[in-house]
Amino acid sequence: MNCKKILSCLNAYADGETPESLRRIVELHLAACESCRGRLDEIRELDELFQNTLAVPPVPEDLAVRIMAEARSRQSMGIPKRYSPWSVWNPLALIAKLSAPMRLASCATVLLAIVTGLALDGSGVTEQNVLIGQEKDIYGLEWFAPVPPRSIGSIYIAMAKQSYKKRSRQ
Repeated sequence: MNCKKILSCLNAYADGETPESLRRIVELHLAACESCRGRLDEIRELDELFQNTLAVPPVPEDLAVRIMAEARSRQSMGIPKRYSPWSVWNPLALIAKLSAPMRLASCATVLLAIVTGLALDGSGVTEQNVLIGQEKDIYGLEWFAPVPPRSIGSIYIAMAKQSYKKRSRQ
Protein backbone atom coordinates (compact mmCIF):
# COMPACT_ATOMS: atom_id res chain seq x y z
CA MET A 1 0.00 0.00 0.00
CA ASN A 2 1.12 3.56 -0.56
CA CYS A 3 1.50 6.20 2.12
CA LYS A 4 -1.76 7.94 1.24
CA LYS A 5 -3.82 4.82 1.94
CA ILE A 6 -1.86 4.07 5.10
CA LEU A 7 -2.37 7.61 6.41
CA SER A 8 -6.12 7.28 5.91
CA CYS A 9 -6.26 4.31 8.31
CA LEU A 10 -3.52 5.40 10.70
CA ASN A 11 -5.92 6.89 13.27
CA ALA A 12 -7.93 3.67 13.41
CA TYR A 13 -4.67 1.69 13.71
CA ALA A 14 -3.52 3.87 16.61
CA ASP A 15 -6.85 3.27 18.37
CA GLY A 16 -6.70 -0.49 17.73
CA GLU A 17 -9.82 -0.45 15.55
CA THR A 18 -8.38 -1.98 12.36
CA PRO A 19 -9.09 -5.56 11.32
CA GLU A 20 -6.29 -8.10 11.64
CA SER A 21 -5.47 -8.21 7.91
CA LEU A 22 -5.25 -4.42 7.58
CA ARG A 23 -3.26 -4.15 10.78
CA ARG A 24 -0.59 -6.48 9.39
CA ILE A 25 -0.36 -4.44 6.18
CA VAL A 26 -0.01 -1.21 8.17
CA GLU A 27 2.67 -2.73 10.40
CA LEU A 28 4.67 -3.90 7.37
CA HIS A 29 4.42 -0.43 5.83
CA LEU A 30 5.40 1.26 9.09
CA ALA A 31 8.48 -0.93 9.33
CA ALA A 32 9.66 0.43 5.97
CA CYS A 33 8.36 4.03 5.99
CA GLU A 34 9.86 6.55 8.38
CA SER A 35 7.44 9.40 7.56
CA CYS A 36 4.40 7.27 8.36
CA ARG A 37 6.02 6.18 11.63
CA GLY A 38 6.52 9.85 12.49
CA ARG A 39 2.87 10.56 11.75
CA LEU A 40 1.84 7.63 13.96
CA ASP A 41 3.99 9.02 16.79
CA GLU A 42 2.28 12.41 16.39
CA ILE A 43 -1.15 10.77 16.59
CA ARG A 44 -0.18 8.87 19.73
CA GLU A 45 1.21 12.06 21.33
CA LEU A 46 -2.08 13.84 20.65
CA ASP A 47 -4.03 10.92 22.12
CA GLU A 48 -1.92 11.04 25.29
CA LEU A 49 -2.33 14.81 25.51
CA PHE A 50 -6.10 14.59 25.33
CA GLN A 51 -6.35 11.65 27.70
CA ASN A 52 -4.26 13.39 30.37
CA THR A 53 -5.76 16.87 30.20
CA LEU A 54 -9.48 16.30 29.81
CA ALA A 55 -10.55 15.11 33.23
CA VAL A 56 -14.30 14.95 33.81
CA PRO A 57 -15.32 16.84 36.94
CA PRO A 58 -17.43 14.89 39.41
CA VAL A 59 -21.17 15.57 39.44
CA PRO A 60 -22.52 16.74 42.79
CA GLU A 61 -24.76 14.16 44.45
CA ASP A 62 -27.65 16.55 44.98
CA LEU A 63 -27.66 18.00 41.45
CA ALA A 64 -30.82 16.19 40.32
CA VAL A 65 -32.63 17.24 43.51
CA ARG A 66 -31.66 20.91 43.00
CA ILE A 67 -32.75 20.87 39.36
CA MET A 68 -36.14 19.38 40.18
CA ALA A 69 -36.65 21.87 43.05
CA GLU A 70 -35.89 24.78 40.70
CA ALA A 71 -38.31 23.39 38.12
CA ARG A 72 -41.08 23.08 40.73
CA SER A 73 -40.48 26.61 42.02
CA ARG A 74 -40.64 28.05 38.50
CA GLN A 75 -43.82 26.13 37.78
CA SER A 76 -45.49 27.36 40.97
CA MET A 77 -44.41 30.99 40.32
CA GLY A 78 -45.91 30.90 36.84
CA ILE A 79 -42.68 31.60 34.98
CA PRO A 80 -43.30 30.68 31.33
CA LYS A 81 -41.19 28.03 29.69
CA ARG A 82 -38.43 29.29 27.47
CA TYR A 83 -38.87 28.44 23.82
CA SER A 84 -36.33 28.99 21.15
CA PRO A 85 -37.91 30.76 18.17
CA TRP A 86 -36.43 28.04 15.95
CA SER A 87 -37.91 25.15 17.89
CA VAL A 88 -41.47 26.26 17.12
CA TRP A 89 -41.05 27.40 13.52
CA ASN A 90 -44.45 28.08 12.01
CA PRO A 91 -44.34 30.54 9.10
CA LEU A 92 -48.13 30.76 8.86
CA ALA A 93 -48.35 31.91 12.47
CA LEU A 94 -45.72 34.55 11.75
CA ILE A 95 -47.69 35.83 8.77
CA ALA A 96 -50.91 35.85 10.82
CA LYS A 97 -49.26 38.18 13.33
CA LEU A 98 -48.43 40.73 10.61
CA SER A 99 -50.66 43.67 9.77
CA ALA A 100 -52.75 43.58 6.60
CA PRO A 101 -50.39 45.79 4.52
CA MET A 102 -47.42 43.68 5.56
CA ARG A 103 -49.27 40.48 4.59
CA LEU A 104 -50.10 42.00 1.23
CA ALA A 105 -46.47 43.08 0.71
CA SER A 106 -45.13 39.63 1.64
CA CYS A 107 -47.58 37.88 -0.72
CA ALA A 108 -46.69 40.32 -3.50
CA THR A 109 -42.99 39.65 -2.92
CA VAL A 110 -43.48 35.89 -3.13
CA LEU A 111 -45.59 36.26 -6.28
CA LEU A 112 -43.00 38.55 -7.86
CA ALA A 113 -40.24 36.05 -7.06
CA ILE A 114 -42.20 33.23 -8.69
CA VAL A 115 -42.96 35.25 -11.82
CA THR A 116 -39.34 36.43 -12.08
CA GLY A 117 -38.07 32.88 -11.68
CA LEU A 118 -40.36 31.65 -14.43
CA ALA A 119 -39.32 34.50 -16.71
CA LEU A 120 -35.62 33.90 -16.17
CA ASP A 121 -35.62 30.14 -16.71
CA GLY A 122 -33.89 30.59 -20.07
CA SER A 123 -36.80 29.73 -22.31
CA GLY A 124 -36.94 33.27 -23.72
CA VAL A 125 -33.25 33.29 -24.66
CA THR A 126 -32.14 31.03 -27.47
CA GLU A 127 -28.63 30.07 -28.32
CA GLN A 128 -29.16 31.29 -31.87
CA ASN A 129 -29.40 34.87 -30.60
CA VAL A 130 -26.01 34.75 -28.98
CA LEU A 131 -24.11 31.61 -29.93
CA ILE A 132 -23.67 29.97 -33.27
CA GLY A 133 -24.56 26.34 -32.77
CA GLN A 134 -27.32 23.83 -32.24
CA GLU A 135 -30.31 24.29 -29.95
CA LYS A 136 -30.31 21.70 -27.17
CA ASP A 137 -31.80 21.16 -23.76
CA ILE A 138 -29.51 22.24 -20.97
CA TYR A 139 -30.41 19.79 -18.24
CA GLY A 140 -27.42 17.43 -18.25
CA LEU A 141 -23.88 17.41 -17.01
CA GLU A 142 -22.79 20.14 -19.42
CA TRP A 143 -23.40 22.62 -16.60
CA PHE A 144 -20.26 21.27 -14.97
CA ALA A 145 -18.16 22.18 -18.00
CA PRO A 146 -15.49 24.88 -17.52
CA VAL A 147 -17.80 27.28 -19.40
CA PRO A 148 -21.44 26.15 -18.99
CA PRO A 149 -23.73 26.83 -21.93
CA ARG A 150 -25.97 29.91 -21.72
CA SER A 151 -23.77 31.36 -19.00
CA ILE A 152 -22.18 34.78 -18.98
CA GLY A 153 -18.81 33.19 -19.74
CA SER A 154 -20.11 31.35 -22.81
CA ILE A 155 -21.81 34.49 -24.08
CA TYR A 156 -18.60 36.46 -23.66
CA ILE A 157 -16.56 33.82 -25.46
CA ALA A 158 -19.08 33.70 -28.33
CA MET A 159 -19.05 37.49 -28.66
CA ALA A 160 -15.25 37.59 -28.55
CA LYS A 161 -15.02 34.96 -31.29
CA GLN A 162 -17.46 36.88 -33.46
CA SER A 163 -15.60 40.18 -33.09
CA TYR A 164 -12.30 38.39 -33.80
CA LYS A 165 -13.72 36.85 -36.98
CA LYS A 166 -14.92 40.26 -38.16
CA ARG A 167 -11.51 41.84 -37.56
CA SER A 168 -9.65 39.08 -39.38
CA ARG A 169 -11.82 39.53 -42.50
CA GLN A 170 -10.93 43.21 -42.86
